[in-house]
Amino acid sequence: MTPTGRRVRVGVTGYAHEVNALADPITLGHGLEASQLEGGLAASWEAGALLTRLHELGDVEIVELPMWEFGASGPLDGDDFRTVVAQVVAAIRVAGSLDGVVVLGHGAGSSTDDRDTDGTFLNAVRSVIGAEVPLVVVLDFHANMSAAMADACDVIVGYRTNPHVDIQDRLVEAAEHMHRMLDGERTCIAWCSLPMLLPQIAQLTAPDEPLGQVVHRGQVLAVGPIRNVSVFGGFSLGDTEHCGTSVVVTALRGDEPAAARVVGELCTQLWTLRGRYRMHATPLVSAVVEAGRASRGERTPVIMADVADNPGGGAPGNSTFVLDALLSAGVDGVVMGLHCDPDVVTEAFEAGIDGTIDIEFNHGSTRPLARPLRCRARVTALVQTVLVPTRGVYAGSTRHPGRSCALDLGGIAIGVSSHPVQCADDDTLRHVGLHPETARVVVVKSRGHFRAGFDHLFSPDQIIEVSAPGVATVELDTIAWQHLPRPAWPLDPIEQWEPTVIVHRGGTR
Repeated sequence: MTPTGRRVRVGVTGYAHEVNALADPITLGHGLEASQLEGGLAASWEAGALLTRLHELGDVEIVELPMWEFGASGPLDGDDFRTVVAQVVAAIRVAGSLDGVVVLGHGAGSSTDDRDTDGTFLNAVRSVIGAEVPLVVVLDFHANMSAAMADACDVIVGYRTNPHVDIQDRLVEAAEHMHRMLDGERTCIAWCSLPMLLPQIAQLTAPDEPLGQVVHRGQVLAVGPIRNVSVFGGFSLGDTEHCGTSVVVTALRGDEPAAARVVGELCTQLWTLRGRYRMHATPLVSAVVEAGRASRGERTPVIMADVADNPGGGAPGNSTFVLDALLSAGVDGVVMGLHCDPDVVTEAFEAGIDGTIDIEFNHGSTRPLARPLRCRARVTALVQTVLVPTRGVYAGSTRHPGRSCALDLGGIAIGVSSHPVQCADDDTLRHVGLHPETARVVVVKSRGHFRAGFDHLFSPDQIIEVSAPGVATVELDTIAWQHLPRPAWPLDPIEQWEPTVIVHRGGTR
């Protein structure tokens, strides 16, 4: 209860967008407004744990505000982004007095005319709730931090894992931070961004990975007045002035020097380890050779990750480079998915189960990254239901591949969807009637999340990250950068670098 006897009111809103600047721009129609779904935010995988924990901690009235999710895609149309902001601001004003606000964000957004939409969104929320109302934000591990983002918030909570298997834990943590701030706790934020670009394959957080060691050290230091330590790998494909690895520390007001020391130590560690990050994937030719060996039983089965065509990184999921190479090499015993091609799905539904069809993936395309590929296929499955994975990053969430099918191309069984969906778990393949557990070669359009969804089938030494062309490429030296600050390692030689820590005081501004 507030001093006036009124119930504490906490607003929950969100804007989650991971932008790949190489992908096609999107509009409002590509987004999902989660508060309008059946059951509202309380029933959603993205917010449910937060609301549950807020209720457990006290007599709180939750005010469900618009929460927009755009996933990984191209830049949002500028006018449509302004519509999102205006809608949220209007909803806050209609809601009346709020004692706190939690924003469920991502941290790597941009629009066609704003390259820091997360900063813009957070400051719009701040402008309407006022300087004294606590504002807590949850960000993805791949957030690109900006000064505008840090200045708007009282607490910043970043995912600690990649693959992101701790999302529910971070939602609970955000609720606990809000509870303490409602009781009067006040904070500061210290942060620093490094001139370091890490491709997504370098951002794993397992204990033996360099970034995992930094994250672990951060949690060791998160004691006493240090309320949260978030290490962000960044999302370089956003191609903005804010791209890069960063460290953000939330501490108690008055402990700014301690927060700055933690930031400095972790940034120095990140920089010192730069020779150990995995910067390149396996060339396609070499990957196909290993797939052939696995197909013939000359080695253990393998899982090949088509990282550059990962829908979770903004790619359309329709490149045929890996499929064409496997077909040309005669590799069989392959299960592959999900390829996105609604026209092929339509043909499969028209032919029916066991129907044989001549298809052309990417029919009529002139795009170099979506080359057409003709195949003769037999339809083995037709699916029209939603997908709810049982393990990995998306366990328990509802995913929407749309109408889907499975095709037998003669040695290669491939799942095809109407909408791009990252194949982050074996449930996604089983959803379309495929059986990855018996395959000699499994090919997934995913970058890293598959590691958490296939870990019961494949050990790390069976994983091959494939370097093929695609919108979500990990080969950073192949990109024609437009807005990235230079110099930036590893694109440019940098002999020496020292962290410059920026401190923002939360609360009164």
